[in-house]
Amino acid sequence: MNYRKGCVGLAAVSLACGTGCTLEEVDSDAIRTKGLYAEMLAIAPGNGNTLVRVNLTVGGNSGTRVQLVGQDVLVAEPDEDTRVELARTGRGRYDGTLEGEASREVTVRLERGAEDAPAEGTALLPAPFAMQLESPTAGGVDRSTPVIVGWQDPSVEDTNLDWSVEGDCIWSDSGVTPDDGVMTLNPEHVRVKSTQAGEECVVRLTLDRSTTNGVDPLFVPGSNFRAVQRRAVTFVSTPGVGEKNGPEAAPMSATAED
Repeated sequence: MNYRKGCVGLAAVSLACGTGCTLEEVDSDAIRTKGLYAEMLAIAPGNGNTLVRVNLTVGGNSGTRVQLVGQDVLVAEPDEDTRVELARTGRGRYDGTLEGEASREVTVRLERGAEDAPAEGTALLPAPFAMQLESPTAGGVDRSTPVIVGWQDPSVEDTNLDWSVEGDCIWSDSGVTPDDGVMTLNPEHVRVKSTQAGEECVVRLTLDRSTTNGVDPLFVPGSNFRAVQRRAVTFVSTPGVGEKNGPEAAPMSATAED
């Protein structure tokens, strides 16, 4: 068994080092398939392609990362005629790019030599959609004003989208919204950081339409395959009412006396 940057003379896959010694990565020929935790992702970000990513660790998602060696390889297959081998892009991480972003099943398979069993996962990439801002954004949107976004081809089923918002001057936030074609981002989700009150920044609002499938039970329980259609818009977030450099509150209308 070959361990990278680890201790010498360790017993098999306990991965426990003595004080001051940590394992950053272990070679796959030291691990049976049933000891591998696989986190698979297929994501179409709206650029016409689909990124496939797999993270492999030992025992669970916080375990030591795994480097494929020998005959071990990860491949993605979006159809019967296409096979893409994933390349190592970091410790335990493997990426590959598939052409196209249409809804389809994507299979990712871990192929191994004769001494161990292969395993795979399959997930359905959801239908793509187009997203756009419905609110006027010229000159920015102050943080006391809601932002409305819409998207084409909402789901015909009773499903939700995951949303997230982030920017340098605001606190990140996230939630879910019905996949019905329109969403209002209310001011309470665009909260300025106290150290940047009165400033403006570019904010990114992201919507994810996703499915999550289980994988081959030979992998460690909890292993999963998530397939995502991701779309995003950006706008400039400016100070809101009551904030430094923000607009004045609209005057309250007077009530006529009898």
